[in-house]
Amino acid sequence: MELEETREAELRELVERLERLIPKDGAHLTIPADADGNASVGSRLGYLRFGVEFLAAALDPRPGSDEAPTRITPDIGYLLTDGSETPFDLCEIDEAIGSRPPVRSRLGPLGQLVAAVLVVSALILIFIGGSVVLKRLLG
Repeated sequence: MELEETREAELRELVERLERLIPKDGAHLTIPADADGNASVGSRLGYLRFGVEFLAAALDPRPGSDEAPTRITPDIGYLLTDGSETPFDLCEIDEAIGSRPPVRSRLGPLGQLVAAVLVVSALILIFIGGSVVLKRLLG
């Protein structure tokens, strides 16, 4: 979604003001590598800086190409404590996302891998069984 020039200019001014008002010193954030059941932990300044960095990144998205979609790259590396792993390395912009239902698998990565192995194994067994039946029928 494109913003009017005046509105975008106002937002940029607000972000610049927030940049000045919220210091980086003392801003810390821990984002767990596995978000299932684990809370992120941070100082109040850390969460405030987190928001400022996302606002700034959203105002200056990286243009898309044939190889990559339009995306934002928030600069939050300085906020993260040791052991943090951020899922925000690449944030794609998709203006049509609100009109689509969310896509989510409840299996998780390991469950998806096990399901894929089971499907492939079943297909192999079906193929072998079919070839044995054909061999017996055709002699």
